[in-house]
Amino acid sequence: MKKTYKNDFLLKYGGYASVMTAIVVVTAIVLNLIVSGFNIKFDLTRNGLYTLSEDTLNLIDSINEDVKIYSMYPEGEEFSVVTEIFDRYAARSEHIKVENIDPYTNPAFATKYTQNGQQPSVGDVIVETAENFSVIPQEEVTDISVDMASQTAYIRGVKIEGALTGTIRQLINGAAENIYELTGHGETALGENLKKELSYSGFDVKTLDIIKEDLPEDCEILVINGPVTDLAQKEYEQIKQYLEYGGKAFITLTIAMDDTPKFDSILADYGIANSKNLVIEGSANYVIENNPIYIIPMLNNSNEICSSIVSAGKNIITPAALSIERLDAKRSTVNIDSLAYSSQYSYTKSLIDISNNNAERTENDPQGSFDIVVAITDKDGNGVENGTRLIVSGTSMFVDDQVNSIVNGGNFGFLINSFSFLNGAETTARTKSIGAEQYLNITQGKAIAVMAFCVIIIPLLILLAGFAVFIRRKNK
Repeated sequence: MKKTYKNDFLLKYGGYASVMTAIVVVTAIVLNLIVSGFNIKFDLTRNGLYTLSEDTLNLIDSINEDVKIYSMYPEGEEFSVVTEIFDRYAARSEHIKVENIDPYTNPAFATKYTQNGQQPSVGDVIVETAENFSVIPQEEVTDISVDMASQTAYIRGVKIEGALTGTIRQLINGAAENIYELTGHGETALGENLKKELSYSGFDVKTLDIIKEDLPEDCEILVINGPVTDLAQKEYEQIKQYLEYGGKAFITLTIAMDDTPKFDSILADYGIANSKNLVIEGSANYVIENNPIYIIPMLNNSNEICSSIVSAGKNIITPAALSIERLDAKRSTVNIDSLAYSSQYSYTKSLIDISNNNAERTENDPQGSFDIVVAITDKDGNGVENGTRLIVSGTSMFVDDQVNSIVNGGNFGFLINSFSFLNGAETTARTKSIGAEQYLNITQGKAIAVMAFCVIIIPLLILLAGFAVFIRRKNK
C-alpha cells in the first residue's frame, strides 16, 4: 500500500513537473513568435550599437519618396551588425527597402551602378532613389585598421549610420549649403575625411581668396582655420561686415609669432582675444599618453553642442591649444559660452617664453581652468537675436583627420555639431563610429545558427528531457 502511494505521488509530482516544463517551453516559443512577428527588438549593447540617432530618425520620418539600400555581401557572409542597422532604417519607414545582393552570383547587378569607372564591390553599399544613386565604399561603412606586426586588416568599428544618413540626405535634398574656407594666410586646410563628413551633413566646402574675389553672398559659414599672417584691409572689411549682418564663422587659432592686428580686431569685436599662451594640462587624467599639450578637455554638458558627445561617452582632443582670453570690454548683446576647457590643474606658458626655451613651469605662470573652445552669439545688424554666431577654437589641429582618429570620431562629432549650431540646425551628432568588439565577427549565417540553437534546439531538448522523465516515472 505504501509503495503504491509512493508511486502515485512520484507519478503525480513528475507529471506536474513535465507539464510545467512544457508550459514554459511553449510560452517561450510563443513569445519568440510574437516578438518576431511584430519586429520587437531591444538594443542591449553597451554603446547603443543598433540605436539610430535622433538626426537619423528625423530624416527617415521626413522621407516621402522611395529609397532602396543594397548591401553587397556573399550569401551567408553578411555583416550582421551592418544589415541589422539597415533593417532599423526599413522598420522606421515604409519608403525604405533593404536588400542584400551577392556580387558573385549576380555580378551584372553592380555594373548598373558604376561611377567614375569604379564598380561597386564586396562590402560596398548602394543607395538609390527614383532619380539618382550613390555608392558608399566599404571604408566608409566600417573602420578598418591594419595590424603592423602581421600586416593583416581587421575591423575596428562601425560608422555606417553617418554615411548612410548623409547619403540619403544628399540624394533627397540635392543642393548643399556652402562653407567657404579662407586661404592666403598660411591656414591649415580642412582634411578630406572632415570634408566628407560635412558633405554627409549637407555642406559643400569651397576655398576662398578674398583678395581675388569678394566674399560670396551664398556663404553660409566662413572657416578661418589657423591663420599665420594677418588679413589684408579688404579681407578685414568684408569679414567684419559679413559677421555684423548675421554671418556665421568657425575660427581657430594657431601657434604663430607674427602680429595680426586686423584678425585680432575681428575677435575683439566679439569679446575675446588670442592670449598667445599655450595651455599645458597638469592632470594625467585629461591628456593622451602623458603628453601635457595633447589635452582631453572637459566639456560643457549643458550646451547643446557638447551634450550629445558627452551622452555618447565620447571625448575630444585639442592638441597644442592656445587659451582664449575673455575681454572685459564687450557689447551687452554678445554672449560667450565655454564649450571645452582645461582642468583646474592646468597652466599656460607664453609663446615668447617657449620660443626662448623657457618652457619650465614657474610660480608666475597663470594657472587654473582655461577656455579652449567657445561659442559666441550676438544680435546682428538687422536686429535678429543670436543672428551672428561664431565658434572659436584655440587650436587648428582640432580639425585634423589623424587627430580625430585618436578619439574614434569624437572631434568630428563635435565639429558637425558646431557647424549645425552655426547654421541654426539641430545639433545631434551625425557621425557614429562604434568600437569593434566580439560581436562584430558574427556573420549573418552564424547569427541565424545561434538564433536557431537558442529558439528551437534548446527548447526542443528541454521538452524531450521532460517527456523522458515523465515516461520513466510513469513506468516505475
